[in-house]
Amino acid sequence: MYIAGITPNEHTYTIIMRGYAATGDIAKAFEYFTKIKEGGLKLDVYIYETLLRACCKSGRMQSALAVTREMSSQKISRNTFVYNILIDGWARRGDVWEAADLMKQMKEDGVPPNIHTYTSYINACCKAGDMQRAQTVIDEMADVGLKPNLKTYTTLIKGWARASLPDRALKCFEEMKLAGLKPDEAAYHCLVTSLLSRATVMEGSTYTGILSVCREMFENDLTVDMRTAVHWSKWLHKIEMTGGALTEALQRIFPPDWNSFEVLGEVSDSVSTGDSDYSSDSDFSDGDENQDADDN
Repeated sequence: MYIAGITPNEHTYTIIMRGYAATGDIAKAFEYFTKIKEGGLKLDVYIYETLLRACCKSGRMQSALAVTREMSSQKISRNTFVYNILIDGWARRGDVWEAADLMKQMKEDGVPPNIHTYTSYINACCKAGDMQRAQTVIDEMADVGLKPNLKTYTTLIKGWARASLPDRALKCFEEMKLAGLKPDEAAYHCLVTSLLSRATVMEGSTYTGILSVCREMFENDLTVDMRTAVHWSKWLHKIEMTGGALTEALQRIFPPDWNSFEVLGEVSDSVSTGDSDYSSDSDFSDGDENQDADDN
């Protein structure tokens, strides 16, 4: 651009900052933020939203707080998107108190929470193990005319499973379907991953429920990737050491080459032992928020 004699404006810099924010590269995001200020360009809420996203994505919440203080000094008000980014940032850390404080500030400022705000707040409750508060948030959503979406339900499912209440997780899954929402791969994988990873013995409704979920996945032609299959297999061996109905049901949704993979003894050595991609926070917080930023 410089060679062509074109000087970048604040919109150009914001687009570049968004790219770095998406990867959590806070240093580069601040570098271009500095260019905007040094160039005497106009600072607006969209620039600060992007900078906050970089801070929260990288887990630098103190930096995010510093950015909000600068926004105040520049007389730039926080909008719904700014609050969503901040609440999501604290939710990732499981800091329900900071998230709750932001919800309170949001209401005091007359800024309306949306479904993404509530879903991020519920995520904070679930990560803190405060399922009673999470349910209270659901009730509050109903009071303001908002219905849980797929991500909201998926977040709750993970929260109930994390709280060692698998029956509540399965009930939440059924409520999601009764609400007319079709589970996506992330919802199915989250439910199965959460239940398997926290169980040594499955009995009664939990056992029947997870068998039903596996059948649904099979009927909908859904299969898991090899990495997920490896993790599920490891947890499964703790539940059914010699095989059984659950083993059979799960293996029907494993990759086609699973049997040869297992026979070769590659299960333990060739795949990372981290959590499945489908259980990551990004599945519940990022997608719609990124769309929000684009909609600005």
